[in-house]
Amino acid sequence: MKNIHIQPPAPLVAPHEPLFLQGQWLSFFPERFREPAAHAIVLLGGTLTAMLLCAPTIDSRGEQYLEASFARALVALAATRGLDSAISLAQSSEISFSLGPGGSLGIGQALDPINDLVEQYAWLLLTSTTAIGIQRVGMQISQSLGWWLFVPVLLAMVLAAIFKGKSRVTAMEWGHRLFGLALFCRLAIPVAAWIDSVVVTEFLESNYHEASAMVESTTHRIEQVETADAEKPWYERYSPIDYLGERATKLYASLGQVGESIVALAIYFTISTIVLPLGTLWVLAQLSNTLFGRPR
Repeated sequence: MKNIHIQPPAPLVAPHEPLFLQGQWLSFFPERFREPAAHAIVLLGGTLTAMLLCAPTIDSRGEQYLEASFARALVALAATRGLDSAISLAQSSEISFSLGPGGSLGIGQALDPINDLVEQYAWLLLTSTTAIGIQRVGMQISQSLGWWLFVPVLLAMVLAAIFKGKSRVTAMEWGHRLFGLALFCRLAIPVAAWIDSVVVTEFLESNYHEASAMVESTTHRIEQVETADAEKPWYERYSPIDYLGERATKLYASLGQVGESIVALAIYFTISTIVLPLGTLWVLAQLSNTLFGRPR
């Protein structure tokens, strides 16, 4: 008669699980409650550490960066509107003269490319301001929810203590997943803002200041050209030769480098307010999924 070997059932707890999560050190608990209690204690410790120690510092730094970014975007938008107004005023400048049938001279067409670039940059700034506003609202929502984000984790541990067998293991796995989700919802935006502030300060800050100063100085120079032209005598102000030779030259010289500065500012705001926050949040989401999303 052949011997029949009956294999024992597969253990419900993964063999690589740390011993302290198996709850053997909680000898004062009944056997069935030890493992869920061990998991609940570990998750409670993580919750207290995140909410009482990490959250205040991370929230403060994240809020400071978002507030500074929002103010910077508004200042840049105002400066861009000023530059657009100055260019539009220069474009509208036109003179009429009579040489035979008569005619008119203007420089508006030559300034059209720069004006279009400034308008597109203004729309980008509006998008960047909206993106920062969305991040601020998301941070406020996560702060308002606070401890409530971790209530599903507690409920999952309670169910793990009630259930038996595979249902208990499933409840504990969901408790870990919900804990990772709660951490992500509560801390992801301020952590991303903190990381973004370090990257922006180290790699993008100097180019921003140079380009921003160029936009402001260009607006000032255009306004000076318009003011100087208005103060000239009428016989010089309406001279076609003087208009084309001196005034247009000054305007073109003032706008010579502003196009490159606007492109640099567009790159700065695109990276700092859209690309970098989305990329950082994606990395944090992948990290949370790796640590808490996979089955034990």
